[in-house]
Amino acid sequence: MEKVVTKKEYEVQYYEIDFRKKLLVTSLMNYFGDVATKQSEDIGGGIDYLKQEGIAWVLYKWDIHINKYPHYGEKISVETRPYSFRKFYGYRVFKVLDDRGNVIASANSIWVLIDKEKRRVIRITEDMYKMYGVDENEIKPLIIKKIKLPEQFDIEKSFDVRYSDIDTNRHVNNVKYVDWIVETMPLDIVLNFTIKSLNITYEKEALYGKRIKIYTELKNKNNSYISLHKIVDQEEKELSVIEAVWEKNEE
Repeated sequence: MEKVVTKKEYEVQYYEIDFRKKLLVTSLMNYFGDVATKQSEDIGGGIDYLKQEGIAWVLYKWDIHINKYPHYGEKISVETRPYSFRKFYGYRVFKVLDDRGNVIASANSIWVLIDKEKRRVIRITEDMYKMYGVDENEIKPLIIKKIKLPEQFDIEKSFDVRYSDIDTNRHVNNVKYVDWIVETMPLDIVLNFTIKSLNITYEKEALYGKRIKIYTELKNKNNSYISLHKIVDQEEKELSVIEAVWEKNEE
């Protein structure tokens, strides 16, 4: 059985860049979501199918590495394929290529399939195996390391979840969490350093109108920074934990 591979070309737009005219990491994550959705739509397992079946794919973990950010106007391609399925978990990989075919970014991701009405995980269906070309005996998982949080945090900031943060499942889009953590970072780091890797675990959904709080701690390491973040709801229940590695901008 041959896995489905989907590739889509993008041209970096003005509204997707930072002040250095480089693609924002959140824009890159939106490309990942877009090409994964395109794949599902192309094979008949897209938004309408999931709604009809009363199920949804929910993102559990990201492991993203960026070697080089494309610049404004640059043409790139983003490719994705399923890696394997295992019980409730779907494993998906991505890579980003420049116009010369060089890999400039890559990502591994873990998803869970849920019953939307019962709000619980369910086993991946036989239909899904057939759609995505995944062999039922191919159960090797992608391993994404567990984030170790510090005992205390020096930075704390709160946000209200806005309507513009919500996705088609009516909870906060996974990319918004990265927008939020960047807002907790000191401005001199945001201006002079760039995120080169992201490790994210999503524990619980955030909903419209709710108040969330972000705890942030910074570690300086060899002219780079590691930022650790814990996002909680009003009851201090953990929504997400994130580790980002920031490297000094090239002149």
